Amino acid sequence: MKKMVLGCAAAAALMLVAAPAQDVPKLSEFLLSCGRDNAACKLKLKDYVTAATSQKSICLPKDVSINDGVSAILRWLRSDDTHPAALRDEPYDDALYEASTKLYPCAPPPEPPAAPPPPADQPAPPPQ
Repeated sequence: MKKMVLGCAAAAALMLVAAPAQDVPKLSEFLLSCGRDNAACKLKLKDYVTAATSQKSICLPKDVSINDGVSAILRWLRSDDTHPAALRDEPYDDALYEASTKLYPCAPPPEPPAAPPPPADQPAPPPQ
């Protein structure tokens, strides 16, 4: 029985991986569906923002609630002034990522340390 459950789970995972990219709606399609059902749209965005925040993909300021973040992201996605028109033909999850990381980026990682000095047995470069 355990092997059957694991086999079904593996088959389901394989089907998800093998699913064609056309299954993900384009941003234009997603926004059209938001016009028909704004509550479902905001719920989907709220789930995305909650997950992205917990995974530290985005960082909401302390004074911005998840609902405020959702509204700002939706405004960004709907505005033609914030992104290239070609983004409307991209999968909506790519557009969500772009909008959320532009609006709520996390602090960049610290700069890597400077390169170590050359070994003592090699002469130092001449001063300029």
